[in-house]
Amino acid sequence: MTIRNYLPSAVLAAVVAASVFGGSRISAQRPLAASSLRAAVFVADSAKLYTEAQAEEGAKVWTATCVGCHETKDVTSADFKTKWVGRSLFELYEQIRTTMPDDGPGSLTRDQYLHSVVYILKLNGLPAGDTPLVADSAAMSALKFELPAPPSPVAP
Repeated sequence: MTIRNYLPSAVLAAVVAASVFGGSRISAQRPLAASSLRAAVFVADSAKLYTEAQAEEGAKVWTATCVGCHETKDVTSADFKTKWVGRSLFELYEQIRTTMPDDGPGSLTRDQYLHSVVYILKLNGLPAGDTPLVADSAAMSALKFELPAPPSPVAP
């Protein structure tokens, strides 16, 4: 087997290890069926899923491509968090890749789309780590958002 075949498992192992040993709020969920090979890992506000270099590249993509149509609040608001909680990073990646930019969906490179997702994670307060996030559908599908939505307004 090649290293490429082990990469999704290595990424998940690193995330789970960071959760267990780093005191983070990532939690692993048991597979839904015995035949399932993947457990979902929830991306909480202390997950370290990307590198600072990836976030810097994402900021460049954001400035060059995204800022013409989006404000930071579009990807950090309560509405954004509510929409994406429980959904996978791969869903966000695919949403961006297949619909953006408006004038040329799919026109960026895989890395540019990945870096834009990383930058969104950074904007939402997730810190950088030592392991880069990879644009792998299996690995990214196993990473689910658990960004806390703001509390509901309290009735007077």
